[in-house]
Amino acid sequence: MPFQALNRTLPGLSDYLKNLSTLTNSEDLWQALRRLLLAHAPSGGANLLGGIGDDIALLADGLGLRDRVRTHLGSTGNMIIWLGAEKAADVVIVSHMDRPSFRVQSLDDGALYPISANRFPMGDYRVTAKAVRFERGRLLVSAAGVLVSHRTDTSSTLHFEAKHGKLGWQDTILLDVNPVCSGGHVMGNGLDNCLGVLTTLLAAAALKSIESSLVTQDRRCLFVFTDQEEGPPDAFFGHGAARLTHALPPPTYGCIVVDAHTAGPGLTPQLSGGASHGLASSWGRGSIVPPNFQSLAVELAAGMNETHPGTVQINSCYLSRSDDMILSQWTRILGLIGPPMTDPHTGYEAARLSDIQNSVWWLTYFVAATLNLVPELTPRYALGR
Repeated sequence: MPFQALNRTLPGLSDYLKNLSTLTNSEDLWQALRRLLLAHAPSGGANLLGGIGDDIALLADGLGLRDRVRTHLGSTGNMIIWLGAEKAADVVIVSHMDRPSFRVQSLDDGALYPISANRFPMGDYRVTAKAVRFERGRLLVSAAGVLVSHRTDTSSTLHFEAKHGKLGWQDTILLDVNPVCSGGHVMGNGLDNCLGVLTTLLAAAALKSIESSLVTQDRRCLFVFTDQEEGPPDAFFGHGAARLTHALPPPTYGCIVVDAHTAGPGLTPQLSGGASHGLASSWGRGSIVPPNFQSLAVELAAGMNETHPGTVQINSCYLSRSDDMILSQWTRILGLIGPPMTDPHTGYEAARLSDIQNSVWWLTYFVAATLNLVPELTPRYALGR
């Protein structure tokens, strides 16, 4: 029912998605993703000149969103795209743009400490990496080399071996694996969370096609690309999201968090299964989605999967916390959405282009539903409460 009701009220939405070349053309989609994967995205500096924020703004420009981008939201370190009426937001969609990062502990031996979750495999692991610093007004690569991880049940050490350039105290270390795509299968690093960023960007472009409906019904949505989501799981993380809560009033309805979801054996999300839609994070230690928005997701998914099989999979298993943990203290979390991927925070992350395409369809329709644009859905899902 929700899918059909949305199509009746917003008939142009489906047509736009079917004709958006960046979404429908696999090569165009890959080139957009590759651009993001190659960008510098140090946690704490992703939105500096020379960082991934520049690439997000350029992609937004190519999608017709140039005049809707605010590259800096005050001192939050975040950037936003806005759509709709000139008022406070009704729904905020958040996707983090920073990546797992490491800082220098000792220059003598290149020892590092993580400022994100260390998910490297047990034993010895080596992966190509780069050292990034802010110099002459922008982010630059100061050294290229290899990050060496050694993990046991009782200890963990990290080192950077410079092959070119020289490591400095002020550097941030990032993985630097050349991304590849073959037959729609992508491998590399940075899919967490370039998958979420690209999904959010393309959904924003699609929803701009129905902006007249947003203005007519006095609705506004914001797409926020946050910094410093990555952090140690045993300490505070989501700093960019935390600053966002002081920069904007709480949205009318709530917030949707778009971050890649881990897929694989024993987990609900699987590659090639479409978007993953979560209802709680960390078994409730993070955020939980209210029952009415759970019902909306389940019934909308049923309608979309019937018409477009494999659009979305409801994630009923363990889902890591993201920016939702802090944002749930500011407003309700309406949904936890992301393309599935395997092996996050490693140099062999993997995903499928088709899952990005399906995630854009799903996020676009779910945002439209949560914006309460279809009167017949309001009482059925208590969207005004």
